[in-house]
Amino acid sequence: MKNIFQETLVKFDVITIFRHENPDMDALGSQLGLFNWIKDNYPNKQVFVCGYDFGRHQEFNPSTDIPDSIIESSLAIILDTANSARVDDNRYKLAKETMQIDHHPHNEIYANIEIIKEEDAATCQILSEIFNEIDANTISLKTAEYLYKGILTDTLCFRTNNTTPNTLLVASVLASRGINISKINQEVFDIDINTFKFITVLRSKVTNREGVAYAIITADDVAPFNLSLNQAREYVSELGSVKEYQIWCIFTEDNENPEHYKGSIRSKVITINDVASRYNGGGHKNACGVKNLTISQVYSLLDELNDLL
Repeated sequence: MKNIFQETLVKFDVITIFRHENPDMDALGSQLGLFNWIKDNYPNKQVFVCGYDFGRHQEFNPSTDIPDSIIESSLAIILDTANSARVDDNRYKLAKETMQIDHHPHNEIYANIEIIKEEDAATCQILSEIFNEIDANTISLKTAEYLYKGILTDTLCFRTNNTTPNTLLVASVLASRGINISKINQEVFDIDINTFKFITVLRSKVTNREGVAYAIITADDVAPFNLSLNQAREYVSELGSVKEYQIWCIFTEDNENPEHYKGSIRSKVITINDVASRYNGGGHKNACGVKNLTISQVYSLLDELNDLL
């Protein structure tokens, strides 16, 4: 991994970094961790963070318009994105060279260079392994913080079944760079009072279909809490600690596509990405997204999820 990554990186003076739409912390942590690592170790390179949607993590939004001419001269690195339709700025196609770094199941070739490790728990883990292989001393405190946040969230605090001894080893390398683990947990998981109240509403709307739990959230549901519908789906993990729920989902109205829905689906051990792929979606074995669904398709999807139990 180290060789192909470094050999490609050094050829370009301009680097653009992309990730998936509706980003989670692994997408943002890998994007910003890579940005910071390149700036630290290759200070003469121009590096740009690309994407339009920063979800509930607006503090990471650089608010910079990047012209096509910059991307056209760049190496575009696309992170944590299984398929081209999910890239949150399709101008990566304009780049001189493209590189995909990802841990999702590999089902589409859309970049010239691929670094894929499906066995890793997070894209932040892959980057951490690359940087550590190059030299752990290249990982600054700020870079380590971004990467640790991505691993922490994608493993749900090291609780998912793809958390391996190597995941913990990588996390320990990042911790050794001086990060404040308690502070990072607070930054990632603490919520404000509006969000706390929304989660109460979310739980009240859950229906349990014999082990498949779901909630359908409307614009009216989120309006009092200063949340977007995309942000509402980020709280799907709130349903994951109930013993009786083997699969759980949040569906929200799609503001850009009236009478259609987007969804986030999770499971404890049951493989769900094959079902999600039939409903304009995909992802990991136990964590998927779907989109552009009519309400009848939502219930058809739930039927298929029930059939898995």
